[in-house]
Amino acid sequence: MGTLPAELTSFVGRRQELADTRALLSTGRLVTLTGAGGVGKTRLGLQVAAQVRRTFPDGVWLVELAAVQDAALLARTVSLAFGLRDADDDPAARLAGYLRDRSLLLVLDNCEHLARACAELVGLLLAAAPGIRVLATSRHVLGVDGEHVFSVPPLLVGEVSGLAPALELDVVRLFAERAAAVSPGFRVDERNWPGVVEVCRRLDGIPLAVELAAAWTRVLAVSDLLQRLDSFRLLARGNSTAPTRQQTLLATMDWSYDLCSEPEQLLWARLSVFVGGFDLVAAEAVCSGEKVDSLDVLPLLARLVDMSIVQADPEAGRFHLLEPIRQYGSAKLDGREIAVRHRDHYLRLAGRWSRDWRRGVAQIETYEQSRPEHANLRAALEFCFSTAGEEATGLRLVNALHFLWLFCGHTAEGRVWLERALELNPEQSRDRGETLGITAYALSLLGHAPMIYSYAREAEAVAHDFGDDDLAAHTVFLLGSYYFLTGDIEKSLPLFREALAGLPGGSFTLQVHSAIAQAEIWQGRPRDGLATARRGLELCDVTGEQYARSALLFASALSRWVLGEYSQASTDLTEGIRLAQTFNDVLGAVTWLELLCWTTAAMGQYERTAGLLGVASRLWPLGGGQPLLGSLMMIDAHETCERNTLNALGPDRYRTAFDRGVAAAVEFGQAISYAVGPVTTDGPPVTADPGLGSLSEREYQVAELVAEGLTNKEIALRLVISRRTAESHVVHILDKLGFSSRSQIATWMTARRHGGPG
Repeated sequence: MGTLPAELTSFVGRRQELADTRALLSTGRLVTLTGAGGVGKTRLGLQVAAQVRRTFPDGVWLVELAAVQDAALLARTVSLAFGLRDADDDPAARLAGYLRDRSLLLVLDNCEHLARACAELVGLLLAAAPGIRVLATSRHVLGVDGEHVFSVPPLLVGEVSGLAPALELDVVRLFAERAAAVSPGFRVDERNWPGVVEVCRRLDGIPLAVELAAAWTRVLAVSDLLQRLDSFRLLARGNSTAPTRQQTLLATMDWSYDLCSEPEQLLWARLSVFVGGFDLVAAEAVCSGEKVDSLDVLPLLARLVDMSIVQADPEAGRFHLLEPIRQYGSAKLDGREIAVRHRDHYLRLAGRWSRDWRRGVAQIETYEQSRPEHANLRAALEFCFSTAGEEATGLRLVNALHFLWLFCGHTAEGRVWLERALELNPEQSRDRGETLGITAYALSLLGHAPMIYSYAREAEAVAHDFGDDDLAAHTVFLLGSYYFLTGDIEKSLPLFREALAGLPGGSFTLQVHSAIAQAEIWQGRPRDGLATARRGLELCDVTGEQYARSALLFASALSRWVLGEYSQASTDLTEGIRLAQTFNDVLGAVTWLELLCWTTAAMGQYERTAGLLGVASRLWPLGGGQPLLGSLMMIDAHETCERNTLNALGPDRYRTAFDRGVAAAVEFGQAISYAVGPVTTDGPPVTADPGLGSLSEREYQVAELVAEGLTNKEIALRLVISRRTAESHVVHILDKLGFSSRSQIATWMTARRHGGPG
C-alpha cells in the first residue's frame, strides 16, 4: 500500500547509509536526508522507504514536491497523495485529522524550496498523528523539533591498488552499470580501471555527476573522458561561491552541456519548462522551432536519454528531467517564449478535453489523459497569473479545465484557481461569466449553498449584458441548485426545467435531467422522478455519456428507494459508484454510498449498513465537501438510517460493524471495494475489489497476456496491434485496477481464474 514508484535503474551500494538511516527512522519520527544536489538523497530515501515498507501497516506514501512552487498548495498536494480531494478551506487540518489514527511513513522529496512550509506542515502532522513518521529529502534542514538529520555523503573514492579492490567500490560499480546501459560492451577491466577510479575521484563521488560522465562512454573511451575532464578544468568552472560538491555537479553539467550539439543544448534547455514529466507529443509541440525541427525532436530526445540527461519511462510513454538537471536547463532559457509555447500547448489540450467532455465523448479517456499532466497544468496557470498581460489567457485555461475542478476530484484546488482568475480579470466578459458559473457549480458540489447565490447572480448579469443564452441557462440551473440545497424544492424544480429548455444539448443537459428527477422525488413524485431519470439514461446510451450516467443512476436509485424497490436501487447504486470511482470523483461516490446505506437499512441488512456508514465516515473527509452536502433532506434521511441501524444492532454490534467499515476504507479504492464487492457480468470478468471501473474485452485480453508474462512488444504481435496501443492498454488496466505494476495484474488475473476476488 502506498505510492512508491517502480525503479527505472538499479540502486547501487550505500549499505552503511541505508543502515544508518533505518536506525534513525526506528527511533525518530522525522528524519531529513540533506546534501547537495545530485548526491543521491532521493534514491537513498526511496530505497530506505522500500526496505521498511512492511513495518508500516498503512503503507509508505511518496509526495514529490519539486513541481510545487506555491507554498499555499503544499498541504493540498500532500493530501492528494492520500486521495483527499482537497475541497476544504483548511487542507492541513483535514489532512491531520485523516492521518490521526494511521500508522504510515510519509516521504517528502525535494523540500528545500518549501522548507518553512514543510516544517509547519510536518510539525502539525507529527503532533496530530502519533502513528506516522516522516522521511524528508532537502538541501537544508527543516528545523522541526525532534528532527534527526542525516547528511548524505558522496560515494567513497578511496585509494585502490588493483582491479579487484576497484570493483568493490560502490562508485565504480555505479559508473560501470550506467556505462553498460548505454554501451552494452563496456566493463571495467585491467586496462581501464585506473581511469574509471580517477574519473570518479575528479567528480567527488557525486552519483549524478558520475552517471552523467558514464553516459559519455557511448562515444568516448575512459582515457578520452579523463582527458576532457582535465581540459574543461571542472572544479574551476563552477560557481566559486557555492560549496565544493555543488561546484562539482554544476561543472559536470557544464561539461555535459558543452559536449552536446547545439540542437541538443537547445532541447535540454527547452525541456526544462516541463514539470512532472512530458510525453513526446508535448516535447515536439513546445520545444521545436528555431534550430530544432519538430522531426528532429525524437532523435535528439533519444540522445539526451542516452546521455542520462533525460530519464525515460517506456511503459508510461513519458520522460522527465531530474530536478538538478531541470534547474540547470532552466537557467539556459532566455525570455518567455518557451513558457508561452508550453502554456499554449496545454491550453490546446485543455480545450480539446473540454470539448470532448461537454459532448460526452471519451470522458474516461479525457480524465486519464489529463491525470499525468496535472503539474504542467498548474505551471501553465501559474505562468498566466504571475505574468503581466497573460491573465485573460489564464481565464480561458481555468475555464477549459472545468471538468477537473467539478468532476474529477480537484474541486478545492479549482476553486483557488477560479477565484484567482476572477480577481485578476475584474472586467466583465463572457469568459469571466463562465468562470463565475463554474465557481458557483463547484460550491454547489461542495454543499456551500450560501455562497452559490452571489456568484450565480453575477454570472446572470454577465449573460444578460452579452446576450449569452447558454450562460443564462446555466445560471438558472445554479440558482435552482441553491434553492435545492437549502430545501426549497418548490422554487428549484421550475428553475431546473427552465434551464433544461434553454440549453442547446450536450453533457450538461443530462446532469440537469438528474437534478429535475431528484427534485421531483423529494417533492413526493418518485415515479415522475424515475421516468425522468430513465429518459436521461436512455440518452446516455445513445451518446456514450458516462459522467452524467452516474448522476442519473443516483436519481433512479433514489426513486426506487422511495418506492421500496430496494434491490434495483442497490444495482443502480453499485454501477453509479463504480462510474464515480472511474473519474476519481469521491464526492459523487460517497453521495451514492450514502443512499446505499439507506437502501440496505430498508432491506434489514443492518450489519452491512453499519459497515457502510463506517466507510462513508471516511470518505466524506476524503471528498472534502460539506458532509451530506449540507442538504436538509439528506441529513434527515441519514439520521433516520443511523438511528434505525443502531436500534436494530445495539451499541456494541453497531460499533463493531462500523469500525470494520472504517478499517476497510484506508483509501478510496479499498473503500469502494469493501462497499460494493465483486461484480460479474455475462462477458469477461471485471474488476471489483481494487478496480477503477470495468475492463473492456480488449483490456481483459491484454491483462491475460500480461499474466502470461508477455512484454508489450509480444502482446502487440499476439493481438496484431501496435506496440503503442498495447502500452496504452496496459496503462489503462493499471489505472482501472488501481495497480502500480504488471505483477499486480498477473496476481489479480491468477486469483480470478481460481475463483477469488483478486
